[in-house]
Amino acid sequence: MEGEMERILREHFRRNPLDQRTLGERFQGLEERHLEAAYAIGQELMRRGKYGKAESIFYFLALMDHLEVRYWRALGVSLWIQKKYGEALGVYLGAYFLDPKEIEVVAAMAECCMALGDREGAKEFLEQTCELFEEEGKREDLARRARVYLEMMKGEKR
Repeated sequence: MEGEMERILREHFRRNPLDQRTLGERFQGLEERHLEAAYAIGQELMRRGKYGKAESIFYFLALMDHLEVRYWRALGVSLWIQKKYGEALGVYLGAYFLDPKEIEVVAAMAECCMALGDREGAKEFLEQTCELFEEEGKREDLARRARVYLEMMKGEKR
């Protein structure tokens, strides 16, 4: 399974390369407050159901500050809502590599795998969601849902 995820991530970033320079080196005068404003606009577009437009904003933000997990997470959500599950998984994998303890990201990767029919990947991320809850004590709702999905998977025949 790990090889497949690495392939997905590699392919995603091959098509969408990251600029390794810092924000200040790339765009003179662009400040953190500008990114915050763009993030708020992206969130508002999501609330209004304009997911494609929000995707563009979150993609921009993720490229501008590619170490900010919440930008990747927001981009992943915008893709997932549009049923672009493979792309969303690639984006969430990027966020995961930045912070493997982000329970929201791990749970979202499980959802993407389920939507893609990847039972083994889903199981792996569902189990990891439960483990992260045990370690961190955050987002009991995600851990509870993960346990329900895992129980359902045990009851299903292959």
